[in-house]
Amino acid sequence: MGNPFARLGLFLSQILFSMITPFLLMPKITKLRFTRLLIAFCFGRAYGSRYQTIIDSFQGKYGSAMVKGLTKTKTIAGNRVSVVADCGTGTGFVTRQAVEYFPHATFIAFDLLLGMLRQARNNCEGIVTDVFHVRADNFALPLADQSVDLLLSQNTMPCFAEFARVCRPGAIIIYVDSSAGWIADLAKRLVKKHGLFERVTGERVDLGFYVLAQKAGDANNSNIISVKGETKQQRMAGLLRCPLDKSKVVVEQDHLYCEHHHQYPIRDGFPVMLGESAISTAK
Repeated sequence: MGNPFARLGLFLSQILFSMITPFLLMPKITKLRFTRLLIAFCFGRAYGSRYQTIIDSFQGKYGSAMVKGLTKTKTIAGNRVSVVADCGTGTGFVTRQAVEYFPHATFIAFDLLLGMLRQARNNCEGIVTDVFHVRADNFALPLADQSVDLLLSQNTMPCFAEFARVCRPGAIIIYVDSSAGWIADLAKRLVKKHGLFERVTGERVDLGFYVLAQKAGDANNSNIISVKGETKQQRMAGLLRCPLDKSKVVVEQDHLYCEHHHQYPIRDGFPVMLGESAISTAK
């Protein structure tokens, strides 16, 4: 690494995320409002506009752990991955990685921060398959139960109870931290402690680690999830659910609304699927 600023940026990010990551795997801590505000600040104001610079400072190693997880997933699942959720998509880096492994899948990428969603949408231009970007919270994903084949989460706050809810039997979750490799074994133990998965594996890769968790059940005995709709908006709406009651939603001009009369705005092209953004239209 010839650039001293790049070295410093990598070193500081390693220290920061190494300190934070173990706590992000503890449900009682991640549910605290303070924790979530801190992470939102780090990835919003502190790092948001410069996050690509942080990625570049890893000099090709930022995505190494996710590559290992995706490779193992491809071996396990083969081509039976039709819906992929990227939770905490950030710049869209992980979505672009996963498309290389599952080019025919439908991708739905979530982030709480509008600035990150804009970066992700720009970085995912040119991808042939459907990629939808939605503003949402990892702790209340606007998805139906058992509607996802593969869920990806890198350098963000995971909610494994919610991740398990939206994954169908046999589905796989890949959780990655790109800089806290020294806690790889601890992270694996903490994910196992949730008691939600039939199989939990993982390892340190370069500077980071991945944890692969597979939900109980046989995906080979389940029908492949079908994403229906003539238009891209219709296909997106078919995947989304109201975060408050998990009822189906439909798109109408500049908003979505659910069967129970909750309305959600579409801002800058992004559906805002947050419970606090819902407007009740019930009479």
